[in-house]
Amino acid sequence: MLAFNESRYRSDDSGPARWAWVVADSVLFAIILCGNLLTIYVLRTSLKNSRVMSNKFVFSLAVSDTLVGLTLPYHIAFTLFPRLSSIKTTCILRFVLVLLACCASILNVTAIAVDRYMAIVHPFKYETFMTKRVVRRMVLVACIHALLFSTVPAYWNTWSQAEVCELGQVLPRYYMTAVLMPAFLVVWAAMIAIYARIWQEAVLQAEKLRRTNICQQCRPSFQVVMLVVGCFTVCWLPFLGVACAQAAGYRDHISSTTYKAVLFLALSSSAFNPIIYAWKNSEFKQAFKKIFRCKTKDHELNIIQDKESTQGQQVNV
Repeated sequence: MLAFNESRYRSDDSGPARWAWVVADSVLFAIILCGNLLTIYVLRTSLKNSRVMSNKFVFSLAVSDTLVGLTLPYHIAFTLFPRLSSIKTTCILRFVLVLLACCASILNVTAIAVDRYMAIVHPFKYETFMTKRVVRRMVLVACIHALLFSTVPAYWNTWSQAEVCELGQVLPRYYMTAVLMPAFLVVWAAMIAIYARIWQEAVLQAEKLRRTNICQQCRPSFQVVMLVVGCFTVCWLPFLGVACAQAAGYRDHISSTTYKAVLFLALSSSAFNPIIYAWKNSEFKQAFKKIFRCKTKDHELNIIQDKESTQGQQVNV
């Protein structure tokens, strides 16, 4: 029994490699939190941005991505203290937290795609369809589905048969291959179809306006499509592939380093989302500039006041 428990927290990483993962995860934690908290701050303080209906989804995405970042310290603890993997509660909780935050993030990304589709393909129906009630319901449905997906490992798992505390080994094979992977593929295919339709509409609008160079006019739209779909694919597809391979019985061919690398890549999508969905927006850029400009002016004003007070003290002396 002791040897069995020892195998649970045995790692392929040496001392330096372990600390390299700790540093990498810590940097990712800081980037995710800074980027998404700044996005939340702009949305909460900017009256103009807060009134835009589509930004409700961006706000929800930023919150879910912040939760992804907050799961990283718990994830780092397993690297620092491998014995946590030998405790069923801590091991299962690891995946419940990650699945909850990541599923919410992915579903919010899908909701943003639907919102953009309605705004561009059906602009005259957008205000009628995308009301506050509809937006709230879509966000609520995303949260409920994320909760349902993430709590499955709590009562359906193969922890007693797993050699290490990794997603593809702790979660049942049928859950990985019949639930998670198909759900991801459906979302992935839906995003490709939606953004392809958005790009097609952009081309049609350019043709209607009789642009002299349609390709040049549609290039930004094509870049957005490739950025959104490409980032989502590159970040999530390798991790789902590795996890399903583990569940299918190919765990001996996948090292701990490979698993950690694809998991790191998947979680890093929460660092890219603020750039893709918020910071590239011109209104967000203006809001960010105002924030930093105000802070710079306040700093300069404080310096001037300090100098004046110092000069006043010298005169009094």
